[in-house]
Amino acid sequence: MPISVVHDLIVDIHALDRELQKFEEKYSIFSEDFYTLYESGRLRDEEVEEADEYGRWAALYTMRQRRKQRYEKDKSRLLAFDPDAERVALTPPVRIEIA
Repeated sequence: MPISVVHDLIVDIHALDRELQKFEEKYSIFSEDFYTLYESGRLRDEEVEEADEYGRWAALYTMRQRRKQRYEKDKSRLLAFDPDAERVALTPPVRIEIA
């Protein structure tokens, strides 16, 4: 996997974490625990605004989980032990801006 794709995954995960943190602080529950309640149908959602907010929170959590799984899958290839492999160079991605 190209390093730019990994970089984009990491940037996305951090952005999603910031959004999830807002919900976690508002409702005083971690997203993982919220999602368990959401999936089991145990959350009250009588108000439209409530249902919309819970739906958004669940969608953000699902997106984060999918990106994290993809990162973990791709990371395993990078970290796989191969005594004949070259050393890994960690460098920031190059950004090219066109004005």
